[in-house]
Amino acid sequence: MRMKILKSKLKKFFLAYERKIILKNFDIVALTLREKDLNKNEYLKLIEKVYPICQKYKINLILHQNYDLNLDEKYKIDGIHLSYNIFKSLNENIKAELIKKYKRIGVSIHSLDEAKEIENLGASYVVAGHIFETDCKKGLEPRGLKFVEDLSSTLTIPIFAIGGIDEKNSLSVIDSGAFSVCMMSSIMKY
Repeated sequence: MRMKILKSKLKKFFLAYERKIILKNFDIVALTLREKDLNKNEYLKLIEKVYPICQKYKINLILHQNYDLNLDEKYKIDGIHLSYNIFKSLNENIKAELIKKYKRIGVSIHSLDEAKEIENLGASYVVAGHIFETDCKKGLEPRGLKFVEDLSSTLTIPIFAIGGIDEKNSLSVIDSGAFSVCMMSSIMKY
């Protein structure tokens, strides 16, 4: 099974992953480096630390929000992930640059209308959430598997589902039409 991990506290996690203590039936294909509280210099330093780990495990590194970083050419960054509002606000020249620079441009969406709009604007994939109850979105009603089904019957780009997904419910999300799943809280608790 394919999956993405959204978190930066990785050493302990990857050691457990390598030893198959966790995620025995999963292959991590991408890591979205999501650290909203870091300034650009701190984020660049984090990339320096995380990039070799991703290379070791053959995991694609995807930047989060920081589309305007000047990265050293030694880094082969696979993609960029943006919020719906940031992606929509980019002018055509910047979007064209991003499409040239990255293999994948992902965008977070929270409705079918947003998803259709983002696909038409050139996104490579969407991250749709939140599907189940999650500590990250306390008090907000989850969108459920029907949301994934509706997206998969409408979009032609891959759907990565996020929110309350764990090893037990991930297959139901895939069966509902998601290309893959994103996990954060559930795997960082092990």
